Amino acid sequence: MARSIYVLLALISLSIACVCSAQTGGAAAAFARLGFSARGIALGNAANAVITDGELHPYYNPAAVGFAEFYNATAAYTFLSFDRRLNFISFTGKIGPTAGIGASFINSGVGNIDGRNRDGEPTGVLSTSENLFMLSFANKFIDELSVGITLRGYLASLSPDIPNSFTIGFDVGAIYRIALDSLSSVSIGASVADVSSNYRWDTTPIYGTQGATTIDRMPIALRFGAAWQQENTFGLQLLLLSTDVQFLSQQFEGRRTTFTVENGIPRETFETSTLTRSEIHLRFGAMLQPIRQLKFRVGIDRLGIQGIQFFDAARPAIGFSFEYPIEGALAVLDYTFSFEPNSAGVNLISLGARF
Repeated sequence: MARSIYVLLALISLSIACVCSAQTGGAAAAFARLGFSARGIALGNAANAVITDGELHPYYNPAAVGFAEFYNATAAYTFLSFDRRLNFISFTGKIGPTAGIGASFINSGVGNIDGRNRDGEPTGVLSTSENLFMLSFANKFIDELSVGITLRGYLASLSPDIPNSFTIGFDVGAIYRIALDSLSSVSIGASVADVSSNYRWDTTPIYGTQGATTIDRMPIALRFGAAWQQENTFGLQLLLLSTDVQFLSQQFEGRRTTFTVENGIPRETFETSTLTRSEIHLRFGAMLQPIRQLKFRVGIDRLGIQGIQFFDAARPAIGFSFEYPIEGALAVLDYTFSFEPNSAGVNLISLGARF
């Protein structure tokens, strides 16, 4: 019985492990849709078409690393309430004259869960864990066009009595850059994320013959984005403006009960069908660089267009970066504050190097 209570508590903790709104919090791997690290989240996650070095990341579009000119390494830590954790590690860089690669990792979970049985007696301290590993590759077929792919590997731990769930999915994307003049450009991007990603849970080790294998499909994300950047404008060294639209689509099994009467006897039948739930969000972001060492970012994520009210799940964010040259490399410190419903907000700090 204690193990059954553990599974229930773990399922609940997974649903609140991320700082998502209720509309998508019920879908599997919600932590993987929060954004990546301090810079991306400060831009409101409007980074599908961003190709500025130091700002681009294959999490948003695998084609972005095709435009990488330097190597970037970053590690980020997130300060969250309710014993949650969310951490990031990333490396991106250029290989050869036209290609780029990326390797990224996201860790999420909840700790210090007070386990109880049906009688309210303590059963121990519980925890859950979810991890996402990403390997990205992109190539520029012409100077203006990059196409890329990301392999995603998810590993989730729900209970010591249930086998861990491991799944592989993938992202594909493309970005096209248009040079307006020697100081400004526009880029347009499109990507599809989490194709074929799903968790698979087997509860037979706990419930025996009454157990079952459950498949939790992750929403497929279709994203379109545009970004404009201009050097030496309005007294700034660089100004970047970006916007994305994201379509989330999730399939799940629906069950309908119908009652019929045959020969005066009521009969109950069940019908199972595959249903689809979808949402559409808008994202906006801006980055201002007044001097070489300092950058400011502001953005807003999850402005609802369909399936959610316009401001119900909106997540404004603001942040800055300080870059300091050290022997041919740039040491980078990033900070972002993101507003979160029902909490004091989310603070992200990252340290990195560009070389």
